[in-house]
Amino acid sequence: MAAGIGCMLLQLFVSFKNRKALRDATGDPWDGRTLEWATASPPAPYNFAVIPTVHGLDAFWDMKRSGEAYKRPEAYQDIEMPKNCAHGFLLGILAFLFGFAMIWHIWWLAGAGFLGLLFVVVARSMDDDTTEIIPAAEVARIEDLRFAQMAAAGRS
Repeated sequence: MAAGIGCMLLQLFVSFKNRKALRDATGDPWDGRTLEWATASPPAPYNFAVIPTVHGLDAFWDMKRSGEAYKRPEAYQDIEMPKNCAHGFLLGILAFLFGFAMIWHIWWLAGAGFLGLLFVVVARSMDDDTTEIIPAAEVARIEDLRFAQMAAAGRS
């Protein structure tokens, strides 16, 4: 057991020591077939700079075979993204407290959890400013950096 733990610790040390050389810049270290491997590594604030057209099950594999996978688009557009907010996290905590209280018959906590859930849902429904725009110039800057990293890694 000591040898196994020692090997694991040695592997962790070597991986940490060589982390810059082992970093994946392509987003596709295993030559994947599906669209999740078409995204950047590390990920951008958005999923895709231009939404890909899918014609089959293994869309990214088909794009690689046809030479379309790593082509730069002619132009980028603004991307509308949802803003980060704490409402979902708060709903999760309050729902857990409400469920826990209902199971164990802690009625005051169940009431407080339910009122908290109701308050957060109403507060979220009254918030009209829920999206942000990533300008096309920023998308182009992020994608230019991604393509430069892929070219340095030997993928084009």
